Amino acid sequence: MEVSIILKLTALNALCFLGILSKDIMALEPSFDVPIVNITVVAGKTAVLPCSIDSLGDFKVVWTDQYSTLLTLDEKRIIDDERMVLDRPHTKDWNLLLHDVKYDDRGRYTCQINTMPIKTKTIELIVLVPPTILDSSSTDLTAKEGDKVTLTCNVTGIPRPTVQWFRKPHADSRDQHKERVKTTIHGQYGNQLSDDHCLYTVSHRAYEVETTSVPIATIIGHDPVVNNGVGINGEILIIHNISRYCDGIYECVAFNDVPPAVNRVISVMVEFPPEVWLDNRRMGQSRGKETILECKVTAFPQGVTVWRYQGQDLINSDKYRVEVYQDRGHMVILSVRIVNLTREDFGQYSCFASNGFGMDEETMTLYEFIPASKAQPVVTTTTVPILSTTVSKRNRLLRPSIYDDKEFVPYNPSGNGHNPGAQYSMNNSGTTRHTGMYNSATLLITLICVLDVFCFLRS
Repeated sequence: MEVSIILKLTALNALCFLGILSKDIMALEPSFDVPIVNITVVAGKTAVLPCSIDSLGDFKVVWTDQYSTLLTLDEKRIIDDERMVLDRPHTKDWNLLLHDVKYDDRGRYTCQINTMPIKTKTIELIVLVPPTILDSSSTDLTAKEGDKVTLTCNVTGIPRPTVQWFRKPHADSRDQHKERVKTTIHGQYGNQLSDDHCLYTVSHRAYEVETTSVPIATIIGHDPVVNNGVGINGEILIIHNISRYCDGIYECVAFNDVPPAVNRVISVMVEFPPEVWLDNRRMGQSRGKETILECKVTAFPQGVTVWRYQGQDLINSDKYRVEVYQDRGHMVILSVRIVNLTREDFGQYSCFASNGFGMDEETMTLYEFIPASKAQPVVTTTTVPILSTTVSKRNRLLRPSIYDDKEFVPYNPSGNGHNPGAQYSMNNSGTTRHTGMYNSATLLITLICVLDVFCFLRS
């Protein structure tokens, strides 16, 4: 009886011991301390794949990649890739370091513990690739006016880059403002006209998106080719029917939020025939003076540019001084100074320009300028008639009181009058006749005075 009780107690104690032992064994089983995370890194940087384990005990830790390739065992590197290093900043840390990450390193990495069953922790490595413009992209080019020009900006990067096109004038232009080429969706080659007369389209692979410039196209990247880390194969900017107004410095800029952005500059030159411009078509100058005639010529390339008079090219001489200088862009200014103008210098002058693509000519007139003479003051003379009355000397003898003493002729009793040698006779009829003449004169003078007073008052 006592023996059986003792056996039962012994069995019970054994069961309790085994339960406690199994509980301790379960408590000492290793576990991952860090939750599963995804790691994103830029190509060329160092990626840290974390793995922290509690209660590892005598178990082993290994790292494998997505192809189940054994990378490390405990603290030893198994793979030949020296970029991979096991890092243990603390006792429970089994981090895998990957230096100089490449796009091919992307994928799933697994930290494992050789328990039964095996415990694993998976980490996804995401690799970002900054944009890169390939050497197969376009370089500087020269086109003829009216050609179709294609500019290519082959870009790679993860995620897919956005490509934007910009345009600015050449360095010799006054306007150095850079404009962005904007994209507008339209119908098939519809609405082509724009402020600078340039029609742009962007294409990639099998389709095109049309755009009119003002300023220039925003080109969004298309689906990337992921294999071998290649992003966008190519972005193409097409300039239709290119004109002189479409030349300049074109720049494609690629960016995918992974610095740095990259760019490529492409110089586009457009060949076109000359255009001649005259600010004045008529100019006047006086003889003996000098004058300057100017014309502006736009062309690329610049060819022959001359002033002509009467079918002859004007060259430097004592009479003419010809100068040409660059203004801006493809424009030059041609001037001719004509000194000591004579009558033979007045007439039609023409500015002529030509190159391999055409010619142009404009004509102006140089005429003689004759200054107006100074105006002379106009003097108006008014003649006032003066009525005078002449009294005969014979009458003076009768009325000496109205004459000056020097003019008084004394009475000649001999009757000779004014002519002592002639017989002079005086009778009553003669006296009456002279008296009547005197009275008539007096009346006429009085009438004139009255008329003057009347006219004065009326005025």
